[in-house]
Amino acid sequence: MKSLILVFVVFGIISLLFYFAESYLGYYNIPNVITSGIVIYLIFFLIHRTGNSFLQMDRMQMFLMISFVCWFSAEAIFGYYSGVLKIDPYPSIADIFYLAGHIFFILLLWSLNKTYKIEPSIIISLLITFFLFAFYVLYITVFIFNVYSFSGGLIDSILVFSYPIFDLIIVIGGVVYYFRERDISLNREYVSWLLISACGFFFFAADVIFGINDLYGHTEDYHLYDLFFNVGYLMLGIALMTRIFYLNIQRRND
Repeated sequence: MKSLILVFVVFGIISLLFYFAESYLGYYNIPNVITSGIVIYLIFFLIHRTGNSFLQMDRMQMFLMISFVCWFSAEAIFGYYSGVLKIDPYPSIADIFYLAGHIFFILLLWSLNKTYKIEPSIIISLLITFFLFAFYVLYITVFIFNVYSFSGGLIDSILVFSYPIFDLIIVIGGVVYYFRERDISLNREYVSWLLISACGFFFFAADVIFGINDLYGHTEDYHLYDLFFNVGYLMLGIALMTRIFYLNIQRRND
């Protein structure tokens, strides 16, 4: 476990340091490629710790793996467009993988509800509340202030609404499952759900800032906002290590 933490910390620091070097190396999206890759490694490690192999994953592990493979692919494509081709990667093919990653992560949360058995009415009421909040914020920002100065097209407008909504679902899922698992778990692995919720929050902040700035044509420094995505991936990595830590304790006790 100590070696796993060391690897995570070292590569996490390296990914953050790249933000200061991008002005010299060019913007290849290296920080987010590194952190999303670290999470994939941790998922493999978690699957191995549960006694499964890559070909014997259960459905929830499969959704988690596919989600991060999609996000890793999206980050790599994004870096290829911006760093190698020197063209604006938003919107691009990368967005297909970003959206697919969100969809599979939401499918993971939905599948977990068979275990946690959250009342559907609670989930629906929370979703409606957060959707209305997100729509209100985006509507005020996009359609009230300087709507005629937008440089983005229809796809940009769709994405600027879609990403934050998907992010808020992750926030809601993390919070709801945190309180549910805290009531039924003997260990404290439920803390990982707060980290997953924090990941959703950082994704939400990054997507809102990134999307709105793109609509207004302010793209010269958009890569700085990717720091939020990087922190979000790191939150998910810490959440996975928390799960692995308590899984190791449980195996030793058995």
